Amino acid sequence: MYSLVSQLLEPYTLLVIGALMACAIVWRVPKWRERTALVATLCCALLLVLSTPAAKYVALGSLEWQHSPKAVAPEAGDILVVLGGSHVLEDDAGERIRLGSTTLARCTYALQLYRQAGRCRIVLSGGKVDRSEPGPSLAEAMRDYLLQCGVAAEDLLVEDRSSTTYENALFTRELLAEQSQQRVFLVTSASHMWRSERCFRAQGMEVVAAPCEFHAQHLKRSVTSLLPSIGGMQGVNDAAHEWLGLAWYALRGRI
Repeated sequence: MYSLVSQLLEPYTLLVIGALMACAIVWRVPKWRERTALVATLCCALLLVLSTPAAKYVALGSLEWQHSPKAVAPEAGDILVVLGGSHVLEDDAGERIRLGSTTLARCTYALQLYRQAGRCRIVLSGGKVDRSEPGPSLAEAMRDYLLQCGVAAEDLLVEDRSSTTYENALFTRELLAEQSQQRVFLVTSASHMWRSERCFRAQGMEVVAAPCEFHAQHLKRSVTSLLPSIGGMQGVNDAAHEWLGLAWYALRGRI
């Protein structure tokens, strides 16, 4: 239900549905034609504005600007907790998956921190959204990737039960219950860090934010930043998803 509601409330979906409904009323109810035509026009105008790189910059920046992109410096005794993101099914049966762009960015950044520390423990957190799906969990795919990159097997811990950010925090806390004296560096996308950090702290874990995958550090100052694009709307949708997630988690007492 949450997934359905959050998708319906995303700017693109909401505005497209609003414009289509207004157009249908224009044709079927002549006496409302003037008002509904105005609604359809406003929906289309908002779609154009929210599809620009400038809108993406502001929307994602509202989440990212709270954290610095400067590299943190973990040490050998610290723990990195890497949260899973997207994945791609590689076969129709769903038995093989590969890391999506967000998960790959987080794992790559964790690998950089791991090498800076001269080795440290890494917790990979991510299960299956649909537990009935065959194939490996996201955390297992993350482990395989990091093993191929040269991370020692004994440095990797897999948390493969979680399917939400809240469960990432809950199950990681259980996994690290006996290692409370070590610093924990939380690795996730910059736009996802605010919600993640608050979830972990609500579970009683003090974490050091280690954000990656910034998208709102620079805006190209040219006419192209005001032209609509798929990337612009995707960025606004991603930001809206995070803000809706923050509101939902606050209502549920998870942050």
